[in-house]
Amino acid sequence: MLAVHGMPAEACALLRALAAARGWYVRCDERPAPRVQSGDVVVAMAAQWQAAPQRRRPRGLLLLAPPPGDDAQQLPELPGDVPGAVLPWPCEASALLDQLLQLLAPAPLQLDAARRAVCHRGQTVRLTPKECRILQVLLAHAGQAVARETLEAELHAWGQEFESNTLDVHVHRLRHKLPDAGIRAVRGYGYVLIARR
Repeated sequence: MLAVHGMPAEACALLRALAAARGWYVRCDERPAPRVQSGDVVVAMAAQWQAAPQRRRPRGLLLLAPPPGDDAQQLPELPGDVPGAVLPWPCEASALLDQLLQLLAPAPLQLDAARRAVCHRGQTVRLTPKECRILQVLLAHAGQAVARETLEAELHAWGQEFESNTLDVHVHRLRHKLPDAGIRAVRGYGYVLIARR
């Protein structure tokens, strides 16, 4: 999550409190043109966001805007290619939290094993055979932790010897290709896919 230039102090404080309660990371960026990183959900004041040129497309965008006044001022529109919402500011913490939970939810995946490709947020991502097999197993057990031994057995099926960290390397590459798909490590056990199927 990224709080950018122009956020009121009370909005930043509320974001930090929500993030602390949920274990989220908040990065404040005071530059006029904030640097968006892969997988960021951006929370910004609408006027500053629309005035700043953007090089990268964020994962999600939550714009805070003053409520429409008596002069028929309209709430700003979101860019068409970015999922997000516009909230009047100030707003209740519960409304802010609801929108953030929607934007931070893992993205659904559609795997085409024959082509070794996955459709993720409207884009096709190519996978190696081993990445594809790991993802197949994780999808088959979505929401359940899968033991390292189970995933390693799938890699052994390829008939190759491998180092003790081979699984971790393949999962790391898979997570890099699908940064917000919901692939999480389960310490001391294995991995889990929390994405919706």
